[in-house]
Amino acid sequence: MTKGIAVQTILMLLVGIIVVGILVYMVYRYFMGAPLSEQDCRARVIAWCNGCRVMNFTQSGIQVTSEMADCASTYFGSTLSAGDSCNTDANSNYQFCRAF
Repeated sequence: MTKGIAVQTILMLLVGIIVVGILVYMVYRYFMGAPLSEQDCRARVIAWCNGCRVMNFTQSGIQVTSEMADCASTYFGSTLSAGDSCNTDANSNYQFCRAF
């Protein structure tokens, strides 16, 4: 008589693997975060550009976040860097903001 693994054991292993997979996915999504969509990125860039226009690209009050810099380079090909402000390379920022 041959011995085998019980069906209950196989099902419990399968459920365990599924639960661990879901937990790993949730932790990954929580810590890595989802990238900004093009619409969210466009909204942030427009808000930043409008703030810079109000200050006539001369003051350094509004800084670019790393999230916005990443999405702007991905979707719009900008050269904005995290920590840039309105007067950082004002002519280039003005040219970039003209599209919005």
